[in-house]
Amino acid sequence: MAKIAKLAGVSEATVYKYYDNKQELVNQVLTDWASPFVERLTGELQHIADLRTQLTLIAVRFLRSMEETPKLHRVFYQELRWADYRGTTLHAQNHIFAQTVVDAVKRAKAEGRARADVDPVMIRDMLFGGLEHIAMRTSFIGRPLDIDAEATRFVDVLLGGVLMAPAAPAQIPDVDRLAGLVDRMETLLDARTKD
Repeated sequence: MAKIAKLAGVSEATVYKYYDNKQELVNQVLTDWASPFVERLTGELQHIADLRTQLTLIAVRFLRSMEETPKLHRVFYQELRWADYRGTTLHAQNHIFAQTVVDAVKRAKAEGRARADVDPVMIRDMLFGGLEHIAMRTSFIGRPLDIDAEATRFVDVLLGGVLMAPAAPAQIPDVDRLAGLVDRMETLLDARTKD
């Protein structure tokens, strides 16, 4: 807190006047950073009905944010005391953000555009877990990333899966028709053997 006060050009007592501890200050900084991001994204999503487009937009915005503000993302993952996180305004903002994925998948299911057995929470976890991993191997270490292409590719795999569609089963001829053909062939053979 002393270092923060010094960098801010105020006394340490002034910082403690507004924040009881470093965690409260970190939460406030992250909330101030996250709120406009979440507000903008939720506004954009209202105009998109297609699940693939919605998830791609979420992925692009998330990866772009990680690229533009990697230090704030590191603070979020490394400095936040998760035991004190639930119930904070930062938690509420993060919940709204994460809920955009859950709501999009639920809507697609209700409209018959997604499988009925798809778990929206699992899709949320897979999306954000995968995006965080992409950022850790690129943006966080200064490697370049084509965000639009990577987000599109990632969402395509997420929604399309990885297994090939099973081959269509071989057509089994109608048993009655097949039995009729066998009977006709036997009759013809019998007639030839009698001749």
